[in-house]
Formats: sequence, structure tokens, C-alpha cells
Amino acid sequence: MKNFLILVFVMSALILTGCGRNAEKKKLIEKIAAGEARIFGDTITVSPDLNTGMEMIQAYTDFANTYPDDTASAEYLFKGAEIAMNMKMSGMAIEYYKRIVDSWPGYSKVGYCIFLQAFILENDLKQYDQATKAYEDFLNRFPDHVLAKDARMSIQNMGKPIEELIREWETQNKE
Repeated sequence: MKNFLILVFVMSALILTGCGRNAEKKKLIEKIAAGEARIFGDTITVSPDLNTGMEMIQAYTDFANTYPDDTASAEYLFKGAEIAMNMKMSGMAIEYYKRIVDSWPGYSKVGYCIFLQAFILENDLKQYDQATKAYEDFLNRFPDHVLAKDARMSIQNMGKPIEELIREWETQNKE
């Protein structure tokens, strides 16, 4: 009888823990949905005010940290990286994209994550050597990706002043 009571107690504790975890997860998803409604509303913008943006990034991060095995974690971090990128938080955006690539290599947007890391390194941080390496990594892993042509062009034109690019395009168009 004593063993039976211990077993019932342990099973009850496990069930209650599982229910609490599901309630916590549901609450976090609702918080994310409410924040997304505030940010996106009826418009297509990913540049919220600083406080709202940081709240959303934190909510996405909390979900991914708490539920790393949930398939939604990669998508939430991707959204957090987009917000960080548009708020000019380049380091944070790169960190999130890298985390997605490392933690969810099968995620459908991994190619975009690698490309966007390179894009930020090139355009925001002006770290051309690292950007070139990231674009090359992208091209090696995703040679037929929809952004492959853009990556090749970025490598070819990296660091060139706009005036030089215009002259090159004008010369090509004359030929």
C-alpha cells in the first residue's frame, strides 16, 4: 500500500508539472501573439519602437530558451533577428541567425540566416572579410538558393563606392 501511495504521488506530481508547463507555454505564445499584433497590426513593418521591439525579442528568446525542441523556436528567433536587424542591433541579429543555423540546421530558413549574417556584416558593420567568408559559406551550402545570385554580386562589388558601381554598370550597358 505504501508503494502504491508513493507511485500515485509521483504520477500526480508528473501530471501537474506537465499541465503547468503547457499552461506556461500557452501564456508565452499568447504574449508573443499580442506583441506581434502591436508591432505588425495592419501594416507590414518590422521597425517597432525600442521598448516594444525589445519586449518582442525577449519574448521570442524566452520561448526558444524554454522550449528548444519546439519547432516554433527557430521561427520565433528568426522574427527576433528581423526585428533586431531593423532596429540596427546588428550584433544581436547576427547572434540570433547564427543560433538558428547551429541549433536548427534543418530549419527551412537556414539559407536566409546565413545570407543575412553576411548582409549585416557587409552593409551595417563594414566587416568585408567576414562578410565575404559568410557569403562564400552560403554559396557552398546553398548554391541554388534564390539569393545565390545576390551573394555572388555582393562578393564581386563589396566595398566599392556607389560611383564606381554606377560607372561599371554604365560601361556594361554601352557594350
